Amino acid sequence: MIKFSTSVNFLFSEKPFLQRFAAARQAGIEGVEVQLMEAPAADIANASREAGVEVVLINVDMGDLLQGGPGLSGVPGREQEFAAAVEQAAENADITGSSFVHLGPSKVPDGTNREQCLATYLSNVEASLKLDIFASGRSVPLLEPMNPVDMPDALFSDIDEAASLLRREFGGAVGLQFDIYHVEKSGKNAVQAWHNHYDQIRHVQFSDTPNRQEPGTGEVDFEAIFKTIAESDYTGWVGAEYFPSRPSEQTLGWLSHAK
Repeated sequence: MIKFSTSVNFLFSEKPFLQRFAAARQAGIEGVEVQLMEAPAADIANASREAGVEVVLINVDMGDLLQGGPGLSGVPGREQEFAAAVEQAAENADITGSSFVHLGPSKVPDGTNREQCLATYLSNVEASLKLDIFASGRSVPLLEPMNPVDMPDALFSDIDEAASLLRREFGGAVGLQFDIYHVEKSGKNAVQAWHNHYDQIRHVQFSDTPNRQEPGTGEVDFEAIFKTIAESDYTGWVGAEYFPSRPSEQTLGWLSHAK
């Protein structure tokens, strides 16, 4: 069976942010993800502790990415901004006890090429790995490939390439964030990708294609992928990161696959 977590930015948005932790626990979910820090880390830690849920994942701030800019993680000239964002995320992870830190996507901006951006990303990550929280293993940084439909200029949009880079460059120090939505929307089969890259996968997320809503609203064969995960020896979290088409509590049928 599967150990599910949920994003408190995407789900339970019918409630004020800090009340979503208790809402997740009341629904039977024991882990939460925080993509955007909508409250101070200390308040998030208190809310998760009071609700009895574990903070599984937080994100490094993505700079201007959500406003249409290139972001930070692999953008030449923004190394200091990224370093500051990672240091802040590391502090937030320490305060909240988060197991994983998503390093964040970036785009290849005009005036540069992919090789320059990739070199910047690798250098940025190498520097980040020296932070105590990562060097000690208290938290693990993650790389998540985007899909080229939603983000055509993404530095990483191919899961095969991303997994190969992790094997070659980081030897397990950086994990693969396996997002079923991005894998499928990239034209890959999530079950096959799971088998191909299982050795690198440290965290899983899901939503249906094409509209990034709950399972059953689109094209993904969740019976097959959840069965594949459940039958593997994966013991990590599988995180709901979707935009509910109805009130969140009405979209939780996937919990039938939980322990």
